[in-house]
Amino acid sequence: MTLCCLLLFTQPPIFHEDFESGSLAAWGDNRGNLRIVEEGAYKGKRCLEVTANPGKGAGGHIVRWFLPGYDEVWVRWAVKFAPDFDQGNHMHLCALAGNRVDDKWSAFGKAGKKPTGTDFFVTNLEPWRDWGRNEPPGVLMLYSYWPDMQRSRDGMYWGNNLLSNPPLMVPRGKWTVWTLWMKLNEPGKANGEQAFWMDGKPGGRWKGMRFRDTLDLRLNSLSLDLYIHDSKQVNRVWFDEVEIGVGTPTLMGVNRQAAADAMQSTG
Repeated sequence: MTLCCLLLFTQPPIFHEDFESGSLAAWGDNRGNLRIVEEGAYKGKRCLEVTANPGKGAGGHIVRWFLPGYDEVWVRWAVKFAPDFDQGNHMHLCALAGNRVDDKWSAFGKAGKKPTGTDFFVTNLEPWRDWGRNEPPGVLMLYSYWPDMQRSRDGMYWGNNLLSNPPLMVPRGKWTVWTLWMKLNEPGKANGEQAFWMDGKPGGRWKGMRFRDTLDLRLNSLSLDLYIHDSKQVNRVWFDEVEIGVGTPTLMGVNRQAAADAMQSTG
């Protein structure tokens, strides 16, 4: 049985972006093929379009920092993939990251590296093709870097895939709303958590995680990304109604014990 629920939050968001201003002034590090368009928005008149043209390392991104940061953060956004979207095998989407409070860039440029507990951690919420086994865009999952992550077969530390269970298939040509929540551990202890939802349906919850060994690492950046490793065609994604908040989401509208059981650790 698939459980659906309404996510409520203990505090209002600390940041909200609906792109109705027509400007990206509230964001930093704007790169790649980005434009605010006046058609097909999730709400209102405008949304952000990100395009990956054919080629390697294609796409674009924008970053919102909220320094020095927080120990418990939720982020939510609406996203739509083009009707013909097909990333091939690999892509990355949005990332919630922990940078050092004295270096807002410490979580950037760390692909293939294992966090030490004092430098960075990051979790992406994105679809996974599983080498063509899933229809594009794929199954929704977390792609996480943390100090206790597993090494990849090639000896590098690529992000670990934490898959939705039961699988949440991401549709094309339709708006969906994604929510990612992270709660940091006490430094040196493995009592952190992270969880995600699509349209209120729980994808999974992972407990007992050690993201950091110092209070100098906090949750403090959200990236809206579209990065395709080898794009064979023009691929487009649209974003709207982006929110960043502090606190814990509350599950409403379903049996709470059933919801808790559905969100037990899958990794």
